[in-house]
Amino acid sequence: MKGRSCLWLGLLTACWGQPPPSLPKWALPDSVLSCSAPDTHLPFVQENQNRLFLAAHLRPVWTLLCDNTRKVRVLHIGDSHLQGEVQGRELRKRLYAVWGPGGRGYGFPYAIAGTSSAYDYTSLGRGQWLWARSAHFQPALPLGVTGMAIGTYDPSAEWEVHWAPAWAPAADSGAQLTFLIRTLREGIYLELDFGDTGKVLRLPLPAGYGKVSCRLPKPLYTLRGGFRWEGQDSLAYGELHGFFLEEGEKGLTWYSMGVNGARLSDWAQLPLLKESLRLLAPDLVVIDLGTNDLYAAEASLAAFRQALEAAIDTIRAVLPQAAILVTTPQDFYRRMRPLPWLAQAAQLVRWVSARKTVAVWDAYTLLGSMRDWRLAGLALPDLVHLNPAGYALKGQYFAQAFLRSYADFLRDSLPDPAQEARDLATLPDSLWHPPAKPVPLTPSLSQFGGAGGAPAYVPARPTYLYHKVRPGETLSHIAQRYGVSVAAIRQANGLRGSIIWAGQMLRIPTRGASGRAPAAGRPSSAPGRYHTVRAGESLWIIAQRYGVSVEALCRANGLTPRSAIYPGQRLRLP
Repeated sequence: MKGRSCLWLGLLTACWGQPPPSLPKWALPDSVLSCSAPDTHLPFVQENQNRLFLAAHLRPVWTLLCDNTRKVRVLHIGDSHLQGEVQGRELRKRLYAVWGPGGRGYGFPYAIAGTSSAYDYTSLGRGQWLWARSAHFQPALPLGVTGMAIGTYDPSAEWEVHWAPAWAPAADSGAQLTFLIRTLREGIYLELDFGDTGKVLRLPLPAGYGKVSCRLPKPLYTLRGGFRWEGQDSLAYGELHGFFLEEGEKGLTWYSMGVNGARLSDWAQLPLLKESLRLLAPDLVVIDLGTNDLYAAEASLAAFRQALEAAIDTIRAVLPQAAILVTTPQDFYRRMRPLPWLAQAAQLVRWVSARKTVAVWDAYTLLGSMRDWRLAGLALPDLVHLNPAGYALKGQYFAQAFLRSYADFLRDSLPDPAQEARDLATLPDSLWHPPAKPVPLTPSLSQFGGAGGAPAYVPARPTYLYHKVRPGETLSHIAQRYGVSVAAIRQANGLRGSIIWAGQMLRIPTRGASGRAPAAGRPSSAPGRYHTVRAGESLWIIAQRYGVSVEALCRANGLTPRSAIYPGQRLRLP
């Protein structure tokens, strides 16, 4: 039936002699195309050819969008070009004009992770937080597809997101709000405050890596949250990997997520990648990476090819029914000079996509030179990044290509992918050879919990524990309970005397804060190499660093893959 399946009702009613009902906008090619035009037409952009390459490989997604019987979710994964969310905003604006409002999409309290925020909100954090980003050499926390996480042992810590008046409310009452989280045990709650309602919502969290959802009780202007648990003086831990806003039961929701400096090759150090893809369950995954892989002077096209193929294979292994769309990196300069290998990289992406049966938006070929974007006032002086107006226009061009190809589907005129790929049968010999250092496999989830069972990865222990004063307690009682001095508690809390009151939250310095390291699981006196554990390291990170397996590292130290390790611990290397 292909694209004609959207017309069946009109044809049947016409045969019965009844006037056909008006078809929805998403079923009419001309109505779809009316939402696709960009605000500005640049002479150096090949707008007439702006369609998706190998668009027929998205036929399952086109069919879902045409039938519109359920929600279709798109996961758009990128780097600094996406983190500001201006591209995502323009994509959503045009696509939602066809399928109706779908929701703001992905959000994160970026300020706590030490990075720039999205265009429409600011964020802040209170209390003690750990954080990690996928662009780091050895992220301190296990990460998933969002590429960022914040975590805390502090029961008083909280994050806050506040939307700018021009973009508020971020969602209407009744919209679905979903959190991607990780905890180390049961009995932990996510406490949410939506601003001036005076009501606090507490969501119980399961142990491990997962997601939890609620419905908004009011339009969303401000969102505050934190991890809480029974017995505030007990040690517990919670991580936030992002939140997701979704509206409507049908139509389309487009989630854009970017991390400054992210590369395709970073996916090898994301132990929660597969489980996060499984939890989010998108119908279409857009891979919009490659700029940072190709920016370095020693950039290897063979390594880029291998990382792209590994990313596609990973998605296919976890989400066999999902479609995949890859974008080529837009033209950019390095130290004010053009990079001659970018044209080859675009050819490489098209060739890999033809072999892997995925679609492509060839931004490199279609959008022209970055110098032209700079002369048009749409790029920054570094000739790598666009300014907000440039990113808005790029998002509009991407939406135009997406909607044009969907209209081709409705008209049953999608090009045959075999014919489109006929000129990509061969590649230059230099792109056939694998890199000298192979891309490591994505680590097993069982080491970090999630699908494999109870979580085992324990982040760096906090400098302080927290104790909520009970009626009748004194500083002396509390100091004895935790094995520290009264003077240490006074210093940690800025107390001059010994007066405390019930309900007061005190910071209790841990004994590990004195610099003494916990003993290893089973010390060994045999000679050999040793590694001293640093804050944020895990068994998998240490094993990867020294090129050994986690199992071998565990055997050498009398540990199991689920054993906790601590900063200062000395591990023997096999």
